[in-house]
Amino acid sequence: MFKKTYNNFFSFRKISKNGFTLIELLVVISIIGFLTVASVVVFNIVRMNARDAVRAGNVATITRALAMYLNDSITGYPASAGECISASSGVGAGLKTAQVLLTVPADPLWPATVPSSVSDGLAVSPSINFCYYYFSDSKDQFKISYYLESNSKSGNAGINTITQ
Repeated sequence: MFKKTYNNFFSFRKISKNGFTLIELLVVISIIGFLTVASVVVFNIVRMNARDAVRAGNVATITRALAMYLNDSITGYPASAGECISASSGVGAGLKTAQVLLTVPADPLWPATVPSSVSDGLAVSPSINFCYYYFSDSKDQFKISYYLESNSKSGNAGINTITQ
């Protein structure tokens, strides 16, 4: 008789073979929710780093195109008081016409957004989220400012500048 009471004391619920308990379902749903949120955060970081890598590659392409332009030109680098590089006008159109670029690269998110603050041809703080900004006031020097979203091998987050 004592043995039967002991077993009944620890088996206070009946085990059902028909489904899951509410607690089990809530635990599984919370784990799935946590994994979903974590994967979305990681995915956005990867996308941001990929855009920065594209920006660094585009600026390197523009720099090489300007070097080829200078090699073929007797007047030097294209003059500009400051502009976003685009295929439709200005320096971008000039590089395309000179056939040193087949397509003019543009920033993946902000292709036509001019920096909010410029000093001596360079984008300066508090400028954020802007195009590839080109400036040249002499035939043998140019400046390109561009914005990176995060610290990476491509550069530091924020305003970056190439001067040549």
